[in-house]
Amino acid sequence: MLKQFSGVLTAAQIKQHIGHVFDLPAGVTSLSIHFTYAPGKVSSGINMLTLTVLDPNGFRGAGHRHAPDVDGLKTQHVDISLNAATPGYLPGALPMGMWTVEIDAHSILPDAPVSYTINVTAHHDSAVQGAEAVTHAAQKPVATAKQRPGWYRGDLHAHTTHSDATWDVATFADFMRACGLDFATLSDHNTTSGLDAWDRQTTPHFLTIAAVELTTFYGHCLALGMRQWVDWRVDGCARSMSQVAAEVTASGALYAIAHPTAIGDPICTGCNWVYPDMQPGTARAVEIWNTTWKGESNNEDAIQLWYAWLNQGIRMVATSGTDAHGPFAPETELGFDVVYADRLTEDAILQAIRLGHLYISAGPALGVTGVSASGATAMMGDSLPCEDAQVMATWDGCKGDERLSVIVDGKVFAEVAVAGVKGSHTWEVAGDKAQVRWCVIELRDCRNHLRAITNPIFVGW
Repeated sequence: MLKQFSGVLTAAQIKQHIGHVFDLPAGVTSLSIHFTYAPGKVSSGINMLTLTVLDPNGFRGAGHRHAPDVDGLKTQHVDISLNAATPGYLPGALPMGMWTVEIDAHSILPDAPVSYTINVTAHHDSAVQGAEAVTHAAQKPVATAKQRPGWYRGDLHAHTTHSDATWDVATFADFMRACGLDFATLSDHNTTSGLDAWDRQTTPHFLTIAAVELTTFYGHCLALGMRQWVDWRVDGCARSMSQVAAEVTASGALYAIAHPTAIGDPICTGCNWVYPDMQPGTARAVEIWNTTWKGESNNEDAIQLWYAWLNQGIRMVATSGTDAHGPFAPETELGFDVVYADRLTEDAILQAIRLGHLYISAGPALGVTGVSASGATAMMGDSLPCEDAQVMATWDGCKGDERLSVIVDGKVFAEVAVAGVKGSHTWEVAGDKAQVRWCVIELRDCRNHLRAITNPIFVGW
């Protein structure tokens, strides 16, 4: 054994990063880290501690997942070698120097102190010394066959065994293809370790998009199009969420707030969005439909939050994500993103999302077009001049028990019952800038569950 650490954590250390530093000698070919802690469960809930590993050059992986119970102890084991690693961690050369094993204290409940032990073991295998280490290609997948403008349906938020899901990368891809999607996004928690395998799942008719879900102590956000690790450790002093958002945007990735109104501590630690500097700050995309409609993400509240931000004069794009951690039952209705893009590539899909050229749907096709009195036209995400306009909604694939609502500046302007599977309806909207700034179309069923929603057409801005 190279090094052993042990200690006791209390609720006073919740939402902190507890680093343990060791010196790795030259010639190490593999590293094993064995982490145990107890208690895992207490009367008020679950303690959640995860591990992040950093080498002298930076990030080597994170295991954001609940630890299994082994002989009464929560147990996590991490192996890192030249050509293999525990999911969540990166294989490759093991440089000599100062390494850090960090406990990320997502949840420590006040009922009882948590005792932990970390054992670090270094291995020297002469048979592999000098062997070439695996490399990580930070490349976008090859282009699909769909190099034309059109509506493309996909998912922007999901997980695999590289964080806390039950399925591996290939099984996840198979499920998304079976859903008939054109694209899907892998956004594992705080790690990029699955993206090499994910890129290889692109086919002529199925695009894989890279991402990371930055799973912080005070809210989650998506870095869509990101293939490099982002330091998610916001401490409120040296590093803020505004800085994280700026770094994601500067990299060319798309920053989106995830499930902002989800249930939070202690049930889902850090899942709700509470950053005072990002309400919404520089964020211009927000996930308003996460996993199933009626769940702990409180999607109805997320929609109302989005409407409030729009009413502040902020052009926010609404997105959805299944947040899949394993297969859903066949009858489950999930809200997918339907994006109008120039072609089916990562760059084109993300650019279309930035423009707001998408709607969210659990099945039906839903469109909206605005035509001003002077003849200007706009699709969702675009603007009309500040004058009287017609707003036309079209739908297809409905069940016949839905209602269509025009939402103007956050309030219901008009409603109509959906007659038949397919149809259209047009409304006259007065273009007084003091009264009308944006219009959204909602499609809901007889239970008031959302089935589809557009992004806004803006008026005068």
